Amino acid sequence: MATGQSSTLPFFSFLKQGLLLPSHNRRLFAAVFTITAACICLLHLGKDLAVQPLRDEIDLDTKALNSTDPSSPKFLQLTRKIQDDTRALLLTRAANFLFGAITRSAIRIIVLFAAVATYSGELHTFGSLLGKVKTQLKGLVLTLAFVYTLEVAYVALLGAMIGLLMCLMTMEYFGWFLVGALLLLVPLIFLVYFSFLCSMSVVVAVAEPGCHSAVALGRAWRLMKGKRRRAMLFISVTAVLAAALTPVYTLAKRCALTSMAVGLLLGFLYIILKAAVQVFAAGAMAALYYECKGSTEASAVGYVKVYTKEYQPDAHYA
Repeated sequence: MATGQSSTLPFFSFLKQGLLLPSHNRRLFAAVFTITAACICLLHLGKDLAVQPLRDEIDLDTKALNSTDPSSPKFLQLTRKIQDDTRALLLTRAANFLFGAITRSAIRIIVLFAAVATYSGELHTFGSLLGKVKTQLKGLVLTLAFVYTLEVAYVALLGAMIGLLMCLMTMEYFGWFLVGALLLLVPLIFLVYFSFLCSMSVVVAVAEPGCHSAVALGRAWRLMKGKRRRAMLFISVTAVLAAALTPVYTLAKRCALTSMAVGLLLGFLYIILKAAVQVFAAGAMAALYYECKGSTEASAVGYVKVYTKEYQPDAHYA
């Protein structure tokens, strides 16, 4: 499927190919979709059953503390209980975050491998796909760790810059604050594209064994040269789809308070739609990678042909 790609493909073609990609290996994508949905469900259950009860208990204790006499023994008991619950909440949220990061990374790897393998014309069962994942696991883990570190460092730098702006505003340096706010817009906007490049570098690590970490990120940057409009289209479409799912999740939470059956049904619908969006995004990303790769290779071949044609030595040099 990746063969014969042209550099003059329609602007929206990679989205269409990402949408249709599961039809080329229905059994594999059915398994991938089921596991993706199950993992999403597991993550939400972990949050609802482990984190949310502690938050609710802290809220109740805080309300009770506000209406309790500070000189009474109950006030001291509630204070200690809130401190203990807060400590437990922090530990639980940290464990839940770590588990979620590992789980989401595993899902991401599996879905990308399915998309890349299918787009390149390989037909895998789920078992053979896992075998292929295992052979490239080290490079993928290094790439994910590298891009996660870069993203965290980038966000931390933005946080420091925002903190500096707040200090300028507090000190009433409004001129410098305005200049700093305008300058901050550039890295804020680039953060979206940088996150996309990090995602594309993971696709590169999947599609090109041996290319990982900084090399994969550099390769992604070169592939996307001249294709930034397509990158913005991908970012916009996936952002709109993700935003469209938010009301479904909110409605499911509200309906669960009055009707558990309706809440569970909407929650199930939300999980199915979210899994479908993740599979579509991986397919579109794989299609965009091969489209950019085909365009780059076609340009290189064209340059070599033109150079060879123009540089023909005279016969007496032969």
